[in-house]
Amino acid sequence: MYYLIETNYVGPNRTQDQYIDASKIEICVSPAVTNSSGEKLTRGWCGTTNDWAVYAHGEYATIEEARAAINEIFGEVRDSDANGDSFEPDDEDVVQTFKSGKYAPMSSQNTADWAYEWIQSDIDADTTDEHITDLVAEYEAEANRFGGTLDSDLEDFMKQRRQELIDELEDKI
Repeated sequence: MYYLIETNYVGPNRTQDQYIDASKIEICVSPAVTNSSGEKLTRGWCGTTNDWAVYAHGEYATIEEARAAINEIFGEVRDSDANGDSFEPDDEDVVQTFKSGKYAPMSSQNTADWAYEWIQSDIDADTTDEHITDLVAEYEAEANRFGGTLDSDLEDFMKQRRQELIDELEDKI
C-alpha cells in the first residue's frame, strides 16, 4: 500500500527563505502517525509539532493511484527542483517527494533581488499601473522559464520605484 502524507510549515516565519518552499507531499509505504497518540492515520490532520503540520490524504493500492490522487488533491506539483534534481526523501519509508505548484516560489527578497535591474530600467515616473501590470506578467513569464514564480510583492516594488522617481522629480522643482 501507498500513503499520501502532506507536511506543511505553519510557523510564524513562512516568508523566510528557508520556509518559502519547505512544505512537501510524499508518497510513503507506511501511513502517517498522529503526534500525540502515535495512532496510524490514513485521512485527516495528524497533528502539529514544532510548527510543522502533518496531514494524511489516503491509502492507495498502487503508486500510480497515489500519483493520480496527488494531482487530484493538489493540482500541479513538482517532483524535482529547478535543476531537474529529484527532491530527496527525508525518510526510508518515502517513495517520492513532491512540492506544491508548477514553479518554485521565490521569497519577497529573492524576487526583489532578481527583478532589481529590470525594475530600475523599466520603471519611470510616468509608468502607468496598466504598464506595471503588463511588466509583472512579463517578469513572471521569465521567472517561469527558469522554474520559479515571483512573490506577489513584485507589483509593490515597481510602484515604490515609480514613487521614488516621482519624489525625486518633485524635489528638483
